[in-house]
Amino acid sequence: MAYFLVMGGLALTVCFTFGWIVWRMLRWAFARLGRRAPAGRKKKTAARASQGRQAAAKASARASSKAPSKEKGRASSSRRDAAAAGKDAARRDKKAEPQPPWRLTMALAPLRGAWPLAVLLAALYGGGRLVAHGMVARPQHAPDAFRQLVEAVGWGAMALVGVALVGLLASWRCRRHA
Repeated sequence: MAYFLVMGGLALTVCFTFGWIVWRMLRWAFARLGRRAPAGRKKKTAARASQGRQAAAKASARASSKAPSKEKGRASSSRRDAAAAGKDAARRDKKAEPQPPWRLTMALAPLRGAWPLAVLLAALYGGGRLVAHGMVARPQHAPDAFRQLVEAVGWGAMALVGVALVGLLASWRCRRHA
């Protein structure tokens, strides 16, 4: 009787978990389809970005014009120094502005539903291990299918923790760039 209660409860929680996964995926898909930005909003954002780039270009032009000029009679030391100075300036400019995140990173950023699922599956795994430990004290052995199910739930929990960490890193990267 205890076996049927335990297995029934475990089957119910696994069905609930898969139902929740499907519900979250459908909700995410419909939210993605419904979240189209109006055309005017995109234009405003692009205009702000171009204004920011123009202001940065003007500021760098002003800074370079205010830089002290070399004496007129003095010739440049060599072409190598000029090339090295150009490379250093290019490196400084490159470090100042980080690269935008990849499309894959932007797609993985909204994986917020993975954390609760990972916690739920970890709790299920812990409960299953506890039940398996309790079943060892009985004179009858636990079925192999139960052990395999508990092991699969444990691997699923680890996989969801990995997905949740990747989503967390992706959202951090997208926030850092914005």
